[in-house]
Formats: sequence, structure tokens, C-alpha cells
Amino acid sequence: MLNTDMQEKKNKRLVIILAVLLVTAGVVYWYGQSSSTKYTVDKNLYRNFDLKTVDQITLESKSGKVNLKFNGSRWKVNEQYDADANMIEVLFATLQQVEPKRPVAKSLQDSTNSALEEKGVKVNLFAAGQNVYAFQAGGNTQKTQGTFKGQGDDQSYQVIIPGYRVYVSGIFELPEKDWRNKLVFNFNWQNFQKLDVSFPDKADNDFTIVLDQQVFGVKGLPQTDTTKLNGFLDHVSFLDVDEYLPVSPDTDSLFMGKPLVQITITDIASRNYSLQLFPFDKSRSQFPGLINGNDRAVFAIEKVRELFKPRKFFQPGQ
Repeated sequence: MLNTDMQEKKNKRLVIILAVLLVTAGVVYWYGQSSSTKYTVDKNLYRNFDLKTVDQITLESKSGKVNLKFNGSRWKVNEQYDADANMIEVLFATLQQVEPKRPVAKSLQDSTNSALEEKGVKVNLFAAGQNVYAFQAGGNTQKTQGTFKGQGDDQSYQVIIPGYRVYVSGIFELPEKDWRNKLVFNFNWQNFQKLDVSFPDKADNDFTIVLDQQVFGVKGLPQTDTTKLNGFLDHVSFLDVDEYLPVSPDTDSLFMGKPLVQITITDIASRNYSLQLFPFDKSRSQFPGLINGNDRAVFAIEKVRELFKPRKFFQPGQ
């Protein structure tokens, strides 16, 4: 009889425990469903426009404005510089793939929206002069989580690119110099006429490369080592900058005095494209360079090392 009573009590406890577990599971399931519904957002929220028609994008913040515009043949930066095609490709890939992950919590909504207005970037997309979409882009102080807010919207969202752990808003925060084409001699090489290399302190090393009947050669040399010459021309044609520098007192000293070497290319329309390389800057571990007498930039040693070759280098057997 005692065993029977104990068994009944044990069974009652098991029933109670089972009931509690069922209720708990129901609550968890309901909360999960509620949360899932709460965070279900339109994945196309920030791409409800025809990206193929977009031909102008402006990025405006307190640090300045960048205007990227397609002029019918190429993208330009602030209507002055050729844009870096790779950067334009990354920008469009970002716009095509970005998705909202979840809405910013209500308790953080006001502060997030204020931060986007104060510190974020206003992005405007245009097609044939018409504004097709606008939004604010920003993120957390660690630059790990991007946040967007559509123009006129009160709700902001954390955004992602599925499959990638990237700070989505970073592409919109880049300054003008990072959008510029980094290729130094950006012209059609089919229009090449000649290339002059001069060493201000070592004039005996100067030389001129000419194109004679579709064959490159060093002017004045009876014979030219074409392997060395073609290698040199490859270095020149693919040379790109590490970084463009602003005109400022901090950089003035880098471009004073004589350059170490000057390379000038002349095309068949007699237009000149030039690069002057100045003494190595130890503080940056780079060579300062002046492009077309105007644009300041710096170059890694390995990029410009081959540009210091003297005339005799191209003689066979040297």
C-alpha cells in the first residue's frame, strides 16, 4: 500500500513537471514566432529602384561632398577626375546586395536617427537627373555595424551584405581621393608618340623611347634590349599611386627641390602626361610624386624601383 501511494505521488509530480515543460515550450514557441515576425523586414527595402538606370550618386557629409557621375563614357569624381572603375563596381555591388537585418531597437531609435543625421552620409541616387532614392548611411563607433535610414523614414535598420562580415556603410564614407583613378598614365597607349626620362642630377642617364614602325626603341642606341625595354614600359603603363595627398603645409616639404627622375609621355596630339619622383620620405616609407605638375601622391618602393633605370641599362649585354 505504501509503495502504491509513493508511486501515485511520483506520477503526479511527473505530470506536473510535464505540464510545466509543455507550457514553457509553448511560451518559447510563441515568443519565437513573435520575434520572427517582429524582425521580418523587406529585404529590398533599400533597393526598391532600378539600379541599372542610376548614372549619378552623391555622398554628402560634414566632411565634404563627393559627386560620382557617368558622363556617357566614364565615371567622374566631382566632374574633375576619372573615377576608379573598381571602386565604382564595389559601390554598385553594395547597393545591389545590401539588406536590412533588423530594425534598430525602439529605445535606441531616436539617438540612432540623430547620429545618422549628424555624423552619417546622405546618399542620393539619380537617373537622368531625377532623384530615384535617398537614404542616410552610418554605423556604430567601432565601424563594425552599418545602419541605414531611408529619407523621410522614422525607422532605421541595421544592414548587412549576406555572406560577408563587412561594415556596409564604409564605402559611402570614403573621401574624394579614394574614389579617384589611381593609374598614373591614364591615356590611350595606342596614341603613344614618345616617352622622355630625365635625371636632373645625372643628365648622362637621360633617354627617350620612341615608336618606329610599331617597334619601341631607345633613341640614339644602335640596338635596344627589347625585353628590358618592354619590362620598363609595363612598369610605367601599370603604375598606380598608393595614396593621393592634399595640398597642405604638411606635404609641401615633400615636393621641394629637384626631382630624382621625371617621366614625360607625349601622345600623337602633343598632349603631355608627366610624373616627377622626389627623394624617399622615411617617415612614410614611400616616394613622393607629382603627377602632371599638380596632383600629389605617394608610391611604395617596389612600385617605382624599376623607373630609375639609366640609358645604358637598355643596351644589349648590360
